[in-house]
Amino acid sequence: MTAKEFWEEFKDFEEGLRHEIEFVREDKKMQTFSYLCSQLDDYCFGLTPNILSPEKDTSKNYILTISCSGNRDLLIYVNRLVELAPEIKHWDIKALVEGKIETDPKMMMDPFTCDGFSITPKDIRFTVYSWDPERDIFDLLLLLPLSLSEVDDAELENAFITIFEELWGERFVGEKINCLFFTHNASSEEDFFELEMLKVCLESFE
Repeated sequence: MTAKEFWEEFKDFEEGLRHEIEFVREDKKMQTFSYLCSQLDDYCFGLTPNILSPEKDTSKNYILTISCSGNRDLLIYVNRLVELAPEIKHWDIKALVEGKIETDPKMMMDPFTCDGFSITPKDIRFTVYSWDPERDIFDLLLLLPLSLSEVDDAELENAFITIFEELWGERFVGEKINCLFFTHNASSEEDFFELEMLKVCLESFE
């Protein structure tokens, strides 16, 4: 399915999608939303839709955000799909989930609950482990509290990718983060910084 074909199909079922969002109870299967997901899969497997409803009694539009969960290999497909989106009444189309830290700085203080453990961003420090200047992507070394010492590295990486997306958005994760490494011991050879400085730090490299 091409991007143009996707949007032509979307225009045919978007009214039903809006009706389903407004009137179908959460415990009922949302068939039109499931169809939207399958259409996205036909265009590019791995993309997902996020829909934000407008506030009641306002003239604002629904917001459809096309997500790739930080997968940099899919960024080009998201960008192309959104660039080719036509004007569709009642809808604003956006590429990639945006971060929330700029509008909600207290997120650094709030714990993110994972399966069997939690991570509070303000407790985390980081340093740049390596930088690929041609691709402008980074490997990071994260200094973690001892309370996370028993958590598997794969679980930690999944958790931190999710946290980074929540804080700084999908585009930042997809374009800047390559690999994550973890330690519980601060080495005198490394300068670790507060996690809230991560985006500013990585964007300062030239």
